[in-house]
Amino acid sequence: MIRFTYNTDFLLNNEPEVAELINTVAVSKGKSIDKFFYHFVSEAKIQQVNNDHLNHNFITDVITFDYSVDKAISAEAFVCPEEVLKNAKRYSQSSENEVVRVLLHAVLHVLGYDDKSKESRQEMRKQEDHFLAIFNKKHK
Repeated sequence: MIRFTYNTDFLLNNEPEVAELINTVAVSKGKSIDKFFYHFVSEAKIQQVNNDHLNHNFITDVITFDYSVDKAISAEAFVCPEEVLKNAKRYSQSSENEVVRVLLHAVLHVLGYDDKSKESRQEMRKQEDHFLAIFNKKHK
């Protein structure tokens, strides 16, 4: 089950398609999604989550918590639409592409990808680009 909860004015226009993509990513990596909750929150809330759980006192686009056991994914991600939309402008991306990229980023973290080193960031970006291309080909 993938659930999107909205604590801001932001709404995904294509929940079923995005959920299908997230499931596809998990299955392609040999896992299944038991529960994945995406919470769309304000800048103040994501900064609070970042500070409370990671001791980082700044706003970010997404924070992921992994509660998975074995091959069954159980996780939640806090997404700040305001920051995602700022990043879309900063990186000359469409709003939709950047939102989908961030949601992919969260599931990729749960699947073992990280962005701590230059090499791991490049690999994560490669995976994001790959699945974003699949999404865009199928749904545009």
